[in-house]
Amino acid sequence: MQQNQQKAKSGNAATAGFAGTDAQQVKQQIQKDVQAGQGAMTSREAGAMRD
Repeated sequence: MQQNQQKAKSGNAATAGFAGTDAQQVKQQIQKDVQAGQGAMTSREAGAMRD
């Protein structure tokens, strides 16, 4: 069962443009939401901000 999950994770879901999302746009939206006080930034989100 774990092998199946690992195969799914290693698919092309990590490629840029998956599901039509723009990483830079998502980062900007997260920053706007945090500045507006809509939820706190998680450590995962903060880690994703580093480039």
